[in-house]
Amino acid sequence: MTAGLTPAEADVVLGVALGMSVEAVATQTTLRAKTVRGMLASAKGKLGRREMTCAGAVERAYATGALPAPPPDPVRHQISVRLSPAQVALIRLLSQGVTAQDIAGAVTKPESEVEQDLRTLCEITGADSAAHLITRAVQLGVPYRHKLPRRPVPLSRRHVAL
Repeated sequence: MTAGLTPAEADVVLGVALGMSVEAVATQTTLRAKTVRGMLASAKGKLGRREMTCAGAVERAYATGALPAPPPDPVRHQISVRLSPAQVALIRLLSQGVTAQDIAGAVTKPESEVEQDLRTLCEITGADSAAHLITRAVQLGVPYRHKLPRRPVPLSRRHVAL
């Protein structure tokens, strides 16, 4: 495994990548939720930054080979065509491991609007969470990676006032 993830950490990241909550991963792995959170934090640290979001950790896990790429979805062409450039850009920002608040500041939108846009993307792609949205984007062949820098772009913690 690259990124030095233990098999247990990789299992936790995979569970999150598949849209499972920490509690669901804990139930599936017969671990306590606190232990799963600790493993997820450790995995995030090994993948780049402990403070990155789960979506960022999933992206880094795929990019580094710590998780194998998910198989392509057979309806990938139909969905990728329906996404606007702004939606693809939103997935790109999400994959950098930043919060909705940071994304709002970067795109000069209210945080509530960014959160609604993310919910819409989850509905379109069939994702259960932001981290699962990254998996679905890979499966669907969404071209969000082509402008992604090697390291996440630091965004301001400030956001635009409503």
